[in-house]
Amino acid sequence: MDIRNKIRAQDIEQFYSRALECTSASRAAIQVALVSGFEVRRKPDKSFVTSVDLRVEEQLRALIQQHFPDHGIIGEEYPPTKPQAPFQWIMDPIDGTEDFVHRLPTFGTMLGLYYRGAPVVGVIDHPVLDLRVSAAFGLGTYKNNERIRLVDIEPAAMDGSERVMIPARANFIKHADEGRLFDAVTRAHPNHRIYRTCFTHACAAIGAADATIDYGNPVWDFAATRILIEEAGGKFVTVREMDVPKLGKVYGSVFGKPRLVEKLVALFNAPA
Repeated sequence: MDIRNKIRAQDIEQFYSRALECTSASRAAIQVALVSGFEVRRKPDKSFVTSVDLRVEEQLRALIQQHFPDHGIIGEEYPPTKPQAPFQWIMDPIDGTEDFVHRLPTFGTMLGLYYRGAPVVGVIDHPVLDLRVSAAFGLGTYKNNERIRLVDIEPAAMDGSERVMIPARANFIKHADEGRLFDAVTRAHPNHRIYRTCFTHACAAIGAADATIDYGNPVWDFAATRILIEEAGGKFVTVREMDVPKLGKVYGSVFGKPRLVEKLVALFNAPA
């Protein structure tokens, strides 16, 4: 029995509705900041953080605590709240802060709700692109207000022309020397696209990409993705889990249309 079946349907609908409200609020705050300006600094790991990242996470945390005071919260910019709670909201206020700083439209807000480790609700919101992909357990996946159902790829069609989105080679070598995996994927799938940020996750969920690989990132960078993919009829597989000093666990995942995901997973599981 799926553990999520223990949650009442009306509660799932409420969680989903609140998640949409939260990301609407984050979108509004980001749009204001794009006009009025914001502060930028570097973290110790040299990645960007802005005053908007902090403000949006504070706003999301406040809204969640207002409506669900017993729920836990995990976010990129602040320490966890109620880490032992069965329900955990996981957020990245601006995934792709570097793109945000440089005014590239592929950044977005990621928000997911998990129950005892199983995804219940997920939203990826792209304010500049006017694109929101959302899902809830048993309710399906939506691109804005349009229901999304992925169509799998026939085996004969997997001839190298399928669209695979993959992060830069740097993602494969920043925590471990696994550049060979990047090389194997790009050789086997020459029609790949190298993108970063949750934009690639949204593309896999709506079928604009046949599959996406994300690699070497913390849990908030996958916060919404699994439920978006699975409710659309796709497949999500975690292929790596690594402990990184001072950062914690980072993950590598493959997701999208099932047959192509299985083929990509086989590359990751092949002997070195």
